[in-house]
Amino acid sequence: MLNELSRDPQKILLITDANVDIEVMIDAVKKSKINCGEIRTLFFGPENKEDFPELQLNIERHGPEGIEIPEEAYELISDANVLMVHFCPVSSRLIEAAKDLKLIMTNRGGVEHINVEAATSRNIPVVNCVRNADAVGEFVIGMMIDLTRDITLSHNFLHQGQWKRTYYNSSFQKTLCNSHVGLIGMGNIGCVLAKKLLGLGVHTIVYDSFVTKESLEKKGLNALEYTDDLDYLLSTSDIVSLHLRLVPATEKWFTIEQFRKMKKDAYFINSARGGILNYDDLRQALKEGLIAGAALDVFDREPIAEDDPLLQMENVLVASHLAGTTLDSIALSPYIVTRDVDEIIEKDIPDRIVNYRKITL
Repeated sequence: MLNELSRDPQKILLITDANVDIEVMIDAVKKSKINCGEIRTLFFGPENKEDFPELQLNIERHGPEGIEIPEEAYELISDANVLMVHFCPVSSRLIEAAKDLKLIMTNRGGVEHINVEAATSRNIPVVNCVRNADAVGEFVIGMMIDLTRDITLSHNFLHQGQWKRTYYNSSFQKTLCNSHVGLIGMGNIGCVLAKKLLGLGVHTIVYDSFVTKESLEKKGLNALEYTDDLDYLLSTSDIVSLHLRLVPATEKWFTIEQFRKMKKDAYFINSARGGILNYDDLRQALKEGLIAGAALDVFDREPIAEDDPLLQMENVLVASHLAGTTLDSIALSPYIVTRDVDEIIEKDIPDRIVNYRKITL
């Protein structure tokens, strides 16, 4: 499949940013099955991590086209065989400039920064990094328990000198293992989260129009309740959690229409992408009591405005885009993605290639 990468020396271009050490990238490709020839490097974006979130959000919202990258990249990639990036946009122009490109790797789970269609038109495989699936899965379960059992809420009241034993959800509060959890989106994170929920004995309902029940069963997820009826998932789940990619078709996809189909004592969680959700509709749903509460790790505007009504609601749990940011998930991501490429080279496993259904391998 990608065997030729291990035979002859390949010219490598690594484009890093403030979040991933270039020396780690270099070490990862050198230790991989890729036969490394000349390795070139380039830096993209602001030098400080603190200045990066605004650029990140812009890329996630608008994709790779129209985002400026160093002009040097177009020259460096002209004869490169392998490209690895973290967040640097891979536009159609950059792909067009890469006359000999055989593989694109990204140290991220999301591929909003890559023009996958342009890569596909050139028959170039794109491999993303499932670096943070476990981190996000653990975080989401933590949010589920915290939100439904009022842990942070109780903590805040205690700091205010109030010993409270009843809360807004006391009349319908129950344990996670007695709840029905609905997952929308069964990519890498959705599957990892589902496996963790099943391990905790939680009845888990899943919906993904691009995934079949048979493919999930092959991953050992036989105990899931699979449905192709989104309305059924919304109306029967006690907790609904989003795990979709942000693409044009999913932008502001979850609206008041979906909230109206949920149970009034159900909770909503978004740890995927801020752009998937219509946040004005979420505020309306909470204000009208269409749902019991929400837990949010991502927003349509980051950082969230200090006067946002969501910050004043006791039934809303918020975090500052932390779900996937464990020390190991980002710093070691180059090793994770090259490990996946090694498996593709050695075992001919295609499903780690984002566009494998649309290219000839």
